[in-house]
Amino acid sequence: MPAQIDQAAYWDRARAVVPRGVSSGHRVGWDQVMVRAEGAHVWDGSGKRYVDYLLSWGPIVLGHCDPRVNQAVTDAMAVCDLTGIGPQYGEVEVAEIICSVMPCADRVAFCTSGTDATMHAAHLARAATGRRKMIKFHGSYHGWSDVVAVGSARADSTPESPMETPNGGGLHPDSLADIILVEWNDEVGVKAAFAEHGPDIAALICEPYIHSFGCVPAKPGFLEMLREQCTANSSVLIFDEIKTGFRSAIGGYQSICGVTPDLTAFGKAVANGFALAGVAGSEALMGYLGAYTGDRATIDGTYNAAPYALAAAKKTLEIMQTEDVFERLYYCGDRVRAGLQAAAYAAGIPVSVVGLGSEWAVYFQPTAPTNFREALRSDGATYMKWHALMVEGGIIQPAFPNGDRRLCAATSDEDIDLTIEVAYKAFAAIA
Repeated sequence: MPAQIDQAAYWDRARAVVPRGVSSGHRVGWDQVMVRAEGAHVWDGSGKRYVDYLLSWGPIVLGHCDPRVNQAVTDAMAVCDLTGIGPQYGEVEVAEIICSVMPCADRVAFCTSGTDATMHAAHLARAATGRRKMIKFHGSYHGWSDVVAVGSARADSTPESPMETPNGGGLHPDSLADIILVEWNDEVGVKAAFAEHGPDIAALICEPYIHSFGCVPAKPGFLEMLREQCTANSSVLIFDEIKTGFRSAIGGYQSICGVTPDLTAFGKAVANGFALAGVAGSEALMGYLGAYTGDRATIDGTYNAAPYALAAAKKTLEIMQTEDVFERLYYCGDRVRAGLQAAAYAAGIPVSVVGLGSEWAVYFQPTAPTNFREALRSDGATYMKWHALMVEGGIIQPAFPNGDRRLCAATSDEDIDLTIEVAYKAFAAIA
C-alpha cells in the first residue's frame, strides 16, 4: 500500500520552502500529492488510485517504474557512474540505435532536458549559417531558454493577445527582435516571412505535430512547404520532437510524415522518464558542435549522457524494437478517443476529441482548431468542471483546457473502460 500522508499539510510545507510549492509551474492546480506510481497508475497521499493520462507530459511511454528499465539503471549504477572523461558508459550504444531509426540522424549529442536540446539546436543553426533570426509558430513551446521562449501559450493568453510576447518575466527583451512569429498552418505567413527576412533567417523551428496546445496536425502539404522554404533560403529546419519522438513512432513523427528536418530536438520518451534529451542531425550541421571556441556551438554539462539515463534509454529502445509497443499505444489511443467523443455526443455537448497514436486532446468547441488562436476559443470554464469530475472518478488529465494527454503501453483495456464510463457520467453531469 502507498504511504498515507496529510496532503493539505504537505502542500503547506511545500509552499513554506518552495515558490508556490513546486519546482515546475505546470504542477500547480492540484490538491493531490502523489506518493506511488506503477504501470498506468498513480496513488495519492490518501491511498486513492488514478489512471494516469498526464504521464509527466510524455516521458512515461512503457509505464511508470517499469521493472526492466529500472533494473537496467540499477545494473549500470553498480558498474560505472559519472566520470567526466570521454564517451560515457553506454553513450555509443544509444546513439547508434537513434542513428539507425531516426531519418535525420547522422550524429547525436545528448543533454538532460528538452530546453537544453532546443537551445543547442538553435545555437547550431546560428553557428552554421552565421544568421540570427528564427521563425517559430504562435503558441508553440520549445523550452525556457531566451532564444526560443517567445510567443508561447501563457495563462493570460486570449484569442486577441499579440503573438510577439515573451513567455514569462525575466526573459531578455531583445529575444523578441530575433524571433519571427507566424500562426501554425499559415502558409502565406511563412512565405511572407521568408520573402522579407530570408537572408537573415538561421532556422525555422516547429513541432511537426503540435502538442503545445493540444493536438493540432499540419494541414496537407504544410510540412513539405516548410522543408522547401528552408532549403530554398539555406535556412535550417528544426523539428522539436520532444513529445512526438519515441512516442508517435520510434523514429519520431518525421518517420511518419516523410519530411526530414536538418536537426531534431528529442527527449521525454527516449528513457521512459529518466533525464535524457538530445539533438540529432546531419553530419555537416552536427560538426558545428565544439567546445569553448568562437565559431562552434558549445555543448557541455556534467550530467549530459549520464550512464544511468543511457541505461534507461538503451533498455527502453530495445523494448520498443522487440515488442508491440506502438501497436498497443495506437490501439488504446483509438479506443479512448472514440469513447470520449461518443460520451460527449450522448450528452449533447459540442466537444472535439482529436489526436495521434497514444495522445489526444479534448477541445470544448464543435470543431477542432487548426492553430493557437482557434484553440484558445475552447470553453475553459466548462472544461474545468469536466476535469474536476474526471479526477473525482479516478482519471488524471491536464489541469488546463488545451493540454494534451496520453496513455502508456501499460494502460489496460479495463483502464480504458473505466475512463469511458467516468467520462459518460462527467459529460452528463455538466450537460
